[in-house]
Amino acid sequence: MVVAAKDDDRTVGTARLVWDGGYAALIKDVLVLPEYQGRGIGSEMMNRIMSFLKSKLKPGFGIQIDLMAATDKEPFYEKLGFVSRPRDNRGAGMDLWITKE
Repeated sequence: MVVAAKDDDRTVGTARLVWDGGYAALIKDVLVLPEYQGRGIGSEMMNRIMSFLKSKLKPGFGIQIDLMAATDKEPFYEKLGFVSRPRDNRGAGMDLWITKE
């Protein structure tokens, strides 16, 4: 799944979900052009991905969502509930479990 943010015909942000329908998903390449950052574009793209995954959950099942945050971008993902697994030479690996009761 790819989510794109547009300003007229210009793509200003993209986010990609890699998921095979199982319990593990990977959010990859959450990118927003620097001049468009801070406008809620990244948050909206992430919300769309999270809503999609939540809509696919079956009762009693869960999905582990992994991502690699760019250095210093961890707080953005922490606001969405992700937990850091820090690394010294790159941004933190992060994950979040979602479940449906």
